[in-house]
Amino acid sequence: MNQEPLKNIFVIEDNKTEGMLLKLCLGSIKNISITNFAVGQDLLDNLDKKPEIVIADMMLPDISGEDLIQEIKEKSPESEIIVVSAQKDIDLIARVQELGVYNYLVKSETCMESLQKSIEDLTFLIDNRR
Repeated sequence: MNQEPLKNIFVIEDNKTEGMLLKLCLGSIKNISITNFAVGQDLLDNLDKKPEIVIADMMLPDISGEDLIQEIKEKSPESEIIVVSAQKDIDLIARVQELGVYNYLVKSETCMESLQKSIEDLTFLIDNRR
C-alpha cells in the first residue's frame, strides 16, 4: 500500500482559542502535520521547512496579513495560502486574492467545514502536481 507523503501545514493565529479550534478541526484530515504560530515573524523564520500549506489570519500583532502573505510568497513560493479571517472588507479580500492566495474564508459557523474541504481539495491538487 502506497502511503501519501505527509503535508506540512503552518497555522498562524494569534488567538489561542481559535488556534486550538483550527488544530482540532484539521486533526481529522489524514497525512498532515500541523505547526501553530502566534506571531508572523515566528512563521517567517520557519519557512525553510517548506510548508505545503499556510493558514493565515489577517489580524496579527506584529505584521499585517498582506505583508505576511507577500513575504511567504517571496520566501516560499511553492507554499499555498488559505486565509481564515474575520475581515470582510471586499477591497482587502480582492488585494489578498491578487497576491495569489488559494482561498479566503471569512470566520463563521460554517468556516471550519469550508476549511477542511479546501485543505482536502488543495492536498489532492498538490499530490497531482508531482
